[in-house]
Amino acid sequence: MDNSQASTTDTDIPLYQRNRYHYLVDSLTFVDAVPIELESRIHDLVAEEKRKILEEFNGDEDALLNSYIKPIATTPDHTDSTHVYHAEVERKAQGMPLQALDLDKYTTYTHVKDHNQRRDHLRILTEYAHDAQLNLEALDRYKENAWLSHLDDISSLKTRLSKEKAKLEAEIEQLNKDRKVNNIEWASKIRTLIQEYDEYKSK
Repeated sequence: MDNSQASTTDTDIPLYQRNRYHYLVDSLTFVDAVPIELESRIHDLVAEEKRKILEEFNGDEDALLNSYIKPIATTPDHTDSTHVYHAEVERKAQGMPLQALDLDKYTTYTHVKDHNQRRDHLRILTEYAHDAQLNLEALDRYKENAWLSHLDDISSLKTRLSKEKAKLEAEIEQLNKDRKVNNIEWASKIRTLIQEYDEYKSK
C-alpha cells in the first residue's frame, strides 16, 4: 500500500476509533430512538462539540488522542557509574565508614508518583469498561421486555386519550345543543315581548 492510500485510510477512520483505547467508554443502559426531524440537529450538536474539544488542542488530533492516556514517564537509569550502588562498592573496598543516607537526594524522583497516577487512571478506565459491559449485557437481555412494556404504556396512553377526546367531544356537542335550545327559547320570549310592547303602544 502506498502512502496516499495509507493516508486516505487514516482519514476515513472516525476520530474516536483512532484512539487505541476507544473501547474503554461508558454506555447508557437504554438509548431512546431519535425522532427523524431531530437527527440533523443532533448531528450538528455532536459535530459542534467535537469541534470545540479539538479547538482546546489547537486542532491537533494526535495531541487530543494522546491526552486520554499519557505515556508513563521513563524510569531513571541507575546503571551508570555515578549510582549509589557503585559508590558503596568503592567505599567498602577502601574500608571507609558508612555515611548517613542523603534522603533529600531522592526528592526529585517523580516516576513513582507518576506510575501511581497512571495506575489509578487505568483502574478508573477499567471500572468504566466493566460498567459499560454490564450495561450492554443488561440492554441485550432486557431490551425486548423493556420495549414491550414501553409499547404497552403507549397503547394505554392512547386509549386514555381517545376516551378523554370522546368525552370532551360529547360535552361540546351537548353544550352546543343546549345553547341552540336556549337561543330558540329566548328568541321566542323576545318576539313575545316585542309583540306585547307594540300592542301596548297601539292602545
